[in-house]
Amino acid sequence: MLEQTNLAAQAGEPRSSRQVRRAGDLLMLRVGSALASAFLIGDAKLGLLLWAAVAVGHLRGLIFGLFGLWVGDFIGRVIGVQDKPGIGGGVRANAILAAIAVSWLTYGSYVSTETDIALTTLAASSAAVISAALMRGLAGMILPPMVLGFSIVAGTLFTLFPVWVANASSQLLVWPVPVNAWAGMQIFIRSLGSLVFSPTLQVGLLVCFALLLWSRAIFLGGLVGWLAGALTSIELQGLSVPFYWQPASYNFFIAGMALGAAYFLPGWRSLMLAAVGGAGAAVIAALVQHVQPAWAFLPLSAIGVVWICLLAFTLTEGKALVRRNERNDLPPEQAWVYVVDQARRFGSREPLLVVPMAGDVKISQGFDGRLSHSGAWCHALDFQRPDGEPIWEAPVIAPASGVVERVRADVADNQVGVCNYAENWGNYVLLRMDQGGWALLAHLKQSSIAVTAGARVELGAYLGKVGNSGRSPVPHLHLQVQESSFIGAPTIPFRIANYQTRPAQPGAGLLWRESGIPPEGIVIAAAWANAPTHGVLTSLAPGSGVWGAEVVGKVPARFRQPRGRARIENITTRLDAAGQHVLTSAAGDDLVLHLDPDAWRIREVHSLSAPLLRLLTLAVPSIPYAAKTGMEWYEPALAWACAADSLTLSLWPYRRLPVPEMRCLCVEAPATDRDMLTVETVPLKPASSLPMKINCSFQRLRGPVKIEAVFEDGSVTYTQLSFQPGLPF
Repeated sequence: MLEQTNLAAQAGEPRSSRQVRRAGDLLMLRVGSALASAFLIGDAKLGLLLWAAVAVGHLRGLIFGLFGLWVGDFIGRVIGVQDKPGIGGGVRANAILAAIAVSWLTYGSYVSTETDIALTTLAASSAAVISAALMRGLAGMILPPMVLGFSIVAGTLFTLFPVWVANASSQLLVWPVPVNAWAGMQIFIRSLGSLVFSPTLQVGLLVCFALLLWSRAIFLGGLVGWLAGALTSIELQGLSVPFYWQPASYNFFIAGMALGAAYFLPGWRSLMLAAVGGAGAAVIAALVQHVQPAWAFLPLSAIGVVWICLLAFTLTEGKALVRRNERNDLPPEQAWVYVVDQARRFGSREPLLVVPMAGDVKISQGFDGRLSHSGAWCHALDFQRPDGEPIWEAPVIAPASGVVERVRADVADNQVGVCNYAENWGNYVLLRMDQGGWALLAHLKQSSIAVTAGARVELGAYLGKVGNSGRSPVPHLHLQVQESSFIGAPTIPFRIANYQTRPAQPGAGLLWRESGIPPEGIVIAAAWANAPTHGVLTSLAPGSGVWGAEVVGKVPARFRQPRGRARIENITTRLDAAGQHVLTSAAGDDLVLHLDPDAWRIREVHSLSAPLLRLLTLAVPSIPYAAKTGMEWYEPALAWACAADSLTLSLWPYRRLPVPEMRCLCVEAPATDRDMLTVETVPLKPASSLPMKINCSFQRLRGPVKIEAVFEDGSVTYTQLSFQPGLPF
């Protein structure tokens, strides 16, 4: 009753209070995210901690920085450039750092307040404009603008006002000599505050704390880069190269963060790249110090080595040993888990195609087939009907959406047992797919093709009929994906998505596959949606649900409510800006659902301390719309649900912990919209850290309504006691 009262109180919150709270959230987002992005942090709340670090360094820097934020925000609005969090420094971040640089530069120079304001406005505006130009100029490339705009403006100021630089550098140039580990640690901690011109232990510790809260992986990459850069610098000094490296050493850390986790997914190979980046930043900083000493203490060497590595990555054509991190909105270790989970489900960026025919089809020849699928053309599938059923003139549909590149329809069909070796592919449709690559459907019937070159086709569009043209002794459909539009070009791997196979044992149900490469001899069919199941899964309404927990016997702590808390859990369902469902617990955990074309899926988890959401993630990583009673499918458990805590998740990219395989079975499919859908999930290999069995039930509009997990010595059941629907948007 207390929880329901609280929900009612929130629903009845005065409009003025909601507006104040919304304004506060917007202010935090604008202020926090701007400075956080310069440190490769994508959390606005941690950006406020960085502002606190600036204030601890010098209150004057905080005032100048906030003024620079206002200037940068104004310039961004005028130009029409929108900052993106986590890209390494946008318009506002560069304006903030330029303003802080002016604060540091003019401190103790006894300039007038008017001069301070004018110089700060000019510096922040220039940095913002340069950053905006870089963001637009680099929009089609993989190079991030980072804080280059600030570096150019600050370097220009250092060159124009050398006397001010000399007056302000008294603290910047006082560093301990690294004669022991403690001295080295002091240099490291102080260097973390150098980007905001406050190289003190207090500021460095605050920056260190913010980075650790955001991501342990990104901090580890920075640490490796800093150590590699410091060792390289000491070696350069040993070779009689004059190099005062301590004030510039934060470049090593930034390069390590960027290459070890921020722009590439974390892992052992990325750590090696972080070490290379740190050492490279040290060499570039030494070179810059000889050419223009004042510029060497700016983050130019870090930007330079990051750009070099990213440009080298473009030359690999997707064959690099490390993979780009494209999720800057997530901590790198979470982005790694997201990519790994996606790869387990859908492969490593292979094109996804659907079965190009209706009904059951048999893979008469698969990848590396014994007849003709070999060498450069090994990635291909041949389709026939099972049990000798005729496939002649069966309709062929588009396996993906795209544009028809080329068509041939004038080749005569062969008699059975005869091939036309002069026309290898016979009649065909070559489709340039939206997802990349070219899909070739060959051996079609003469004059049956219903599309023309240049036509736009969507997934499932009618293309023609199965024939027996070209090098085809019996009627069948040949499907391959090519790397170019040349007919007969080398093939590339692809996967078939959303299909079902016949049961391997009598009495068993259908087996559903999210995606895979069907082996030769197997019978498959496209998994068409079951209308009542589709209705239950896609009708989940935004609103607030109150759940009750019942525990019997012993249950692992991470699957039950903590001691001292009521066995009641509030789960809110909302739609985000992209229209995805987000389930949020009272503790602030977010579970993101995707209603994909083929299935209901849990794609992302932002923290997972709520036992209810953890069980839901384990129970139903995905549910096909085609689910019928008796259908089963196999899923790797999402790593988010398997990790005991955030530290375990941070170590996952380096330890490669095993992820258990789960067997899901639809024990009850709805026959009408009012019926429930129930899925039973069992780990293939029992483990003490996992339930022996989980049953999860769904109902129209309310979504999941009951989750029951059975363990060796007990069980826990979560039941939705009430659900208050909210507004759709």
